[in-house]
Amino acid sequence: MTLVDTIGESSTNAANLANANSLNSANSGNSSSTNALSSTSASSSTNASEMYRLFVGIQLPQDVQRELDAWKGSIQKVLPFQKWTHPQDVHVTLSFLGDASVETAEALAADLRQLAAAALPLTLHAEGLGVFGPPAAPSILWAGLTGDLDALAALQREVAGVCARHGFPAEARAYRPHLTLARRYRTAAGPFKRSALSAVGAPSGGWPVWQVEDIVLYRSHLGRQPAYEALGVFPFKEPST
Repeated sequence: MTLVDTIGESSTNAANLANANSLNSANSGNSSSTNALSSTSASSSTNASEMYRLFVGIQLPQDVQRELDAWKGSIQKVLPFQKWTHPQDVHVTLSFLGDASVETAEALAADLRQLAAAALPLTLHAEGLGVFGPPAAPSILWAGLTGDLDALAALQREVAGVCARHGFPAEARAYRPHLTLARRYRTAAGPFKRSALSAVGAPSGGWPVWQVEDIVLYRSHLGRQPAYEALGVFPFKEPST
């Protein structure tokens, strides 16, 4: 089964994700996701040695991407980090995998699709800011998550289990879901102070809430913006009415 075959039954979701191209250019490649999948399938036989850098995650709806991107512009002076995450790249990581062959990606996609088809939607709520790394010069600025965290943790364990069957061992550290907003604090601005996190406050419309209805197998491209390409979007089971 190719990635195109795997995604065929979720074409609507894939198209929605493809349409979330640059927020500043509505027509810049609306079919990029499906084109990428077609290219993957067509070239897999001739590029068998090509390696993909993969992870599994949860995408954000376009309206949430826009809310966070607009808010980002108002807080960059207060929180001077060097690299801010492209709005399309902000996501919730479920499992980082690393390098894999096209064949492994296709096999993993089939199992992720099956896992997702048995999962129910859940609700997440971004709330609060934090940092990872040295106190005076943090490496990561992140937004926290609330909502259906027990369901999210259960989903993460299931995804990690599927990935392990394809040769990707689960991470030893505890799962800490978050949204990475920026990287590398600018030390030229002086030592970082945690009081700056509370000083910026929440987005003007409040912290966004959204329903998670699918998971995504992403390919990471170094040096590209946006950096993450959706190889497959796998919808959850529709709740019974």
